[in-house]
Amino acid sequence: MTSRKMISLLIVFVLLFGGLDFRAGISSANDRLDFREGDYLVNILQDGDGKERVFKFTPGNRITATNTKLRLFINSREIESKEYTVDYENYTITMRNAPDIGAEISVKYSISPTFEWGEAESGIDKIGNALSEGDGSTRVFKVTSRYTINSSKNVSLYIDGSKVRPSEFTFNHENNTVTILEKRRAPGPKSKIYFYFPRTSISGTQPSHGEPAAIPPSGPAANRSPNTAVGTEFQVPGGASFPGTIQLNPDHTFTVNTTAATSRPAYFSYLMVKNAKGKLVRQVRVNPNSPSTYSLSKLGLPSGGYYFYLKTINQSGGLAASIPQFVPINNEPQNIQVLIGGQLQAYAQAPVNWNGSAFVPLRAIFESLGATVEWDSSTQTVTATREGKTIVLTIGSNIAYVNGVPVTLSAPAQLIHGITMVPVRFVSEALGGVVEWNEASKSVVVFQNKPVIPTSAESEKTPIEQGGQEPSSEPSEPSASSPILQNISKGITNSSDIVFVIDVTGSMGEVIDYVKETVRSFVDSVPSGSNFAIVGYRDINYVDIYNPDFEVFDFTNNKDLLKAQLDSLVASGGEDVEESGLEAIDKAVQKLSGSKNSKRIIFITDAPVHDKGTSPGMAGFSLEEINAKLQTNQVTLDAIAPQSGLAHEQIIKLVQSNHGTLYDINDATLLQLH
Repeated sequence: MTSRKMISLLIVFVLLFGGLDFRAGISSANDRLDFREGDYLVNILQDGDGKERVFKFTPGNRITATNTKLRLFINSREIESKEYTVDYENYTITMRNAPDIGAEISVKYSISPTFEWGEAESGIDKIGNALSEGDGSTRVFKVTSRYTINSSKNVSLYIDGSKVRPSEFTFNHENNTVTILEKRRAPGPKSKIYFYFPRTSISGTQPSHGEPAAIPPSGPAANRSPNTAVGTEFQVPGGASFPGTIQLNPDHTFTVNTTAATSRPAYFSYLMVKNAKGKLVRQVRVNPNSPSTYSLSKLGLPSGGYYFYLKTINQSGGLAASIPQFVPINNEPQNIQVLIGGQLQAYAQAPVNWNGSAFVPLRAIFESLGATVEWDSSTQTVTATREGKTIVLTIGSNIAYVNGVPVTLSAPAQLIHGITMVPVRFVSEALGGVVEWNEASKSVVVFQNKPVIPTSAESEKTPIEQGGQEPSSEPSEPSASSPILQNISKGITNSSDIVFVIDVTGSMGEVIDYVKETVRSFVDSVPSGSNFAIVGYRDINYVDIYNPDFEVFDFTNNKDLLKAQLDSLVASGGEDVEESGLEAIDKAVQKLSGSKNSKRIIFITDAPVHDKGTSPGMAGFSLEEINAKLQTNQVTLDAIAPQSGLAHEQIIKLVQSNHGTLYDINDATLLQLH
């Protein structure tokens, strides 16, 4: 049985047996599991067995050939309608050919008014209900639900994928009506209107409404992702069970290997690198399901301690990461380096190799380990104390004392260039540390307590430092292998107000890193008097309580502040559907509307945009409308986007009509590591 089916059965089990006190009075038949994908609901069927051609499906809503459109998928690939027939009366589907053994089969049906589904909207278990479509004037909509709703609290409303402010609508649970207030225009013709109410407000069912729908999952199933609006499955385990490894090699390379579990469609795997302070400094896309060897030196990192881990994400916000492992990097391997707690130590006298032991300055090593030091010049003896431990060493003696107990040293303390040097292993272990020697990087690694390195998307954000300044210990900026921003800057000859419009959905991690790492040189190369702003966007149908649909930053000419703002953007979330870039461009045009400088937008995305003309109900603008706004405001638009497919067809129209250039997004990469 596939993992997807096991998860489905687990959810059904929870629905049947979990939370019985809450669901008293609600029919036990409410165990069907439909979840939303865009404007469709998905129902999972039994896996194929290589023989059966007739399959039963049990949707969570009463569907007919006239109230919805049903589509069949096998292993995520849509099957042509001529290859199957649907019996809506008996809810069976008959296929021309029997699906293979283990084939994953599902049907999608378009959402119609009164249809309901389960969804973790804004981190709360809610039920979604489709209201009647808008007509441009109606403001009061009836909620026709199979449930009895006993509260108006914690409800929410979406019109064409955009969340309506709580101040712009009301819900009356006594007569089940939603009213759009006058401060907002009435929903336009054919607008999709989705209303959500929490599970906790359900007191029973409405038998007269017809066949009951699925109760939203609770327990582990409901908690699988608090910040996704669609129950798309994510099946990659994290931690020690993550299906991938990082192997350090003696020749200053490392090998990354991930299994087939990370290579599903719309899954993306990365090598993540954090510095000793826990800040993300590199993110590099890796090839799934195949081992690849990379050069450590080509990461472009200064000498020091780093944490490497693998991460797989999908565009619905699911993520899993391996356990971070510590990696010392030494760009001058002829010199020994010492790292304590991950931090590279700087000593007045460099560490030396003395008869096979690494020696470091006595006072410096003791103090960096938190000990106090006293020196008796008459006896050439040092006494160090920390947390109830006392260590006594005498120059030239191979016997030391730890709390009065003699310990034989591998080599005695030595005077080297007038500085007392001691074996780092003995000192560290005597004070409770764990010492490792890394031969490849010629590094002594000491940990007293292994740090906990978080791997969540939130931990990969960089807080904006006070005054917009970044820590001075950041890695130096590598030379970009792609000259995109450099080429754009060559075409800017006058002071300009420039807005970066950046798609920050899950697949954009490496591209965002490219912008972060190369924007400094770009800012330095454009004419003085220029200002910069950022609009980051996610899909308008995506609900993420941590990452809003739009992240908009004001104009600044402070390159440090701009870099800090960029660092706060993290690629996460966003459904595997077309993105809402036109709304983001519109926000950028609004920001530029009062500008006295030349105006420019740099649009960065790897996906098509919602176009009201071709995707009605999914966007507020058409390409033609946005193009007209750009031309009216005399905005130049450059783009970093795909060179083929629908995204190219759409974006090239905006670029060519507004005196810009389209650059291949595949060139927006920092490093060629092989």
